[in-house]
Amino acid sequence: MTLITALLTIALTICVNLGVRAQITSDLPLSITILYFDQSSHQLRPNVKTMLDSIAQQLVEQPRLMATVTGYTDNVGKRELNMALAKHRAKAVEQYLRQHGVLANQIAASWEGPDTKASADGPEAIKTISRRVVVQLSPR
Repeated sequence: MTLITALLTIALTICVNLGVRAQITSDLPLSITILYFDQSSHQLRPNVKTMLDSIAQQLVEQPRLMATVTGYTDNVGKRELNMALAKHRAKAVEQYLRQHGVLANQIAASWEGPDTKASADGPEAIKTISRRVVVQLSPR
């Protein structure tokens, strides 16, 4: 169980135990998937395509679901180039989902660019996990 899943489970449990109405929890994502990319690339890895196939199937079968797609990068290089790369990553995921039957109004793509304080000469592991797109599935 990931930390995010555990936190969402705890939040839902608290809401249920306190009698908070379900509409408050309906804004919580049903699932969060993190897709990793190679440095300076927006090409979808084979394992990413497999995960996207599953996400596309869920969205096609459940048209009331919405996918929020957010692109990120590491902080190596110029910020404007990283912002463009984050956009290309988010758009590559959006395009793949569209090509697999997901409706345009089920996808909201955005990009944040570099989001880490790691220096360009910092640990490679931190830079590696920064090169990602996060896909959140939520009810509309």
